[in-house]
Amino acid sequence: MAFPKYNLSGVFKNIKNNKYIALLPDLKKEKTQKYSSIVFSLLALSFFGLFAINPTLSTIAKLNKELSDNKFVDSQLQEKIANLSTLQEKYNVVQKDIPIVLAAVPKNPQVPLLMAQAQAVAEKTGIEITRLQIFEVEVTGLPQNQKKYSSFSFSVSAEGTYDNINKFIGVLSDMERVISLDTISLSKGAKLNTLQSDVKGTAYFKE
Repeated sequence: MAFPKYNLSGVFKNIKNNKYIALLPDLKKEKTQKYSSIVFSLLALSFFGLFAINPTLSTIAKLNKELSDNKFVDSQLQEKIANLSTLQEKYNVVQKDIPIVLAAVPKNPQVPLLMAQAQAVAEKTGIEITRLQIFEVEVTGLPQNQKKYSSFSFSVSAEGTYDNINKFIGVLSDMERVISLDTISLSKGAKLNTLQSDVKGTAYFKE
């Protein structure tokens, strides 16, 4: 069976020239426009989004920097607090010894106090002080701000029995005040069964 032949080129030509076909949208052009609008929309969102996000990123970076600085300051403060706590504990340990240290090496000569202490020791040990003398000592060779300590010399002459003089010298050397007994001499006393003791020493103080 034979099929009738159609002129297809003529049919397509008629379709192309049909005025109603011209009214249909250009699908290719419309598709391109849609793609373009999507691309431009994405570009616009990215552009404006960058400006919108940039201040936020700057704020985050600034906050991170402040947080890092605050952590560093906090660690330094914690270290100082720990050091102060350690110093406080050490101070509490030595606090009771501070008056003893200050009495041992006072900040000034305190000559009257030393003489009063020597007289008290003499009364306690039962001897009689016959002479008490202070000598001013000049420290040479060192500027005032380089001296480790200052000092002055003194002498005590006392009369009593051998045992009492021995006790006097022992108690005098064990006083809280730092002194050195440089020379000790004994001779016959004016009274019966007594001895004359002459003690020369040095007392120290820290200016």
